[in-house]
Amino acid sequence: MAESINIEIVTPFEMLFTDTADMVVVPGSEGVFGVLPRHAATLANLQRGEINVYNNGSITRRFFIDGGVADVLPERVIILAERAVDLDSVSIQQLEERAVNATESEASFITAVKKAI
Repeated sequence: MAESINIEIVTPFEMLFTDTADMVVVPGSEGVFGVLPRHAATLANLQRGEINVYNNGSITRRFFIDGGVADVLPERVIILAERAVDLDSVSIQQLEERAVNATESEASFITAVKKAI
């Protein structure tokens, strides 16, 4: 069996995702980087962008975050995001409803998510 890494994506409001994967690619503040099993321990700032979760050489889940921090350890990566959306399950209608009472920062995030879908 191939090695895998545990992934958690957490916002101040919810545990959005927890699972294992072969690799996860995250939008670091200094560029996109991949995390594989046995990755060196790292604490990295994240910028707004897409997180891709890979299994068997293909993207199996996609998320969009609005910055945060990645705590990378050899056996897991924990992503603490200010805001996050599961791109595989969110709809334009849900985003429109969320935008109705959104702050300027939230509205900017929702616009970016719509472009990523």
